Amino acid sequence: MRLQQRLPWPTLLIVLLFLPSCDKAPTLTESAVESGQQAAAAVENSAPGEPFDIAQVFFEFNTTDNDMGFQVFLDAEGWKRVTVTDPRGNLVTRLRAEGRLSEIGITELRFESAEPSPAAVRSRFPAGQYTFRGETVEGATLVSRATLYHFLLPAPTFSPRNGQLVDKDNTVVRWNAPNAERVEVIIENDDLGHVLDVTVSGSTTRLTVPPQFLRRGREYKIEILAIADNGNRTIAESTFRTRP
Repeated sequence: MRLQQRLPWPTLLIVLLFLPSCDKAPTLTESAVESGQQAAAAVENSAPGEPFDIAQVFFEFNTTDNDMGFQVFLDAEGWKRVTVTDPRGNLVTRLRAEGRLSEIGITELRFESAEPSPAAVRSRFPAGQYTFRGETVEGATLVSRATLYHFLLPAPTFSPRNGQLVDKDNTVVRWNAPNAERVEVIIENDDLGHVLDVTVSGSTTRLTVPPQFLRRGREYKIEILAIADNGNRTIAESTFRTRP
């Protein structure tokens, strides 16, 4: 004999009322989805990792040409991929080694954006903390953060410039770069393929050019970079000539 038990009718009514809603999968509102994405991003950004040896972001402003570039420099042993995001979480760039290069990885990397007007560059790259996230060939995570500043030093002044004639055996570059932490002096001649690149402390105000570097009767391009303590570079450039 089989015993059958009936449910009381109020309980049966409640079950019937809930049955139709069980046929549909639960849905999330847009705000709930957005909150979930933000939470996932927060977890990803807080994930631990070893720092890059060097991770830098800065501007290089050429006051002579009135243009500016956004620059990135990073260094780590044997990484195969890296992403850089801005303070708002927007992707700035994604780099990945391919083929045989991915087997041994990359160490140093430096790149510069194209150089439109300073206003155009500032509008695209907000001030604040940029995040570098990478992966080594061995699968280890690399994480570093670097701050980009919009403050720039004024243009340095210097001599010789504007095609001034100099004695190749006695050429002294003098400059004034207020508040610079370091000063970089670059002298070059494209025809000869000669480049003299010297970086000195911000308190230094002159440099004697080795006479072995210069040739008689040549025009040289000269650049002076005032490097701020926030990493930004302000450049002024001109030319000088050596006497025949």
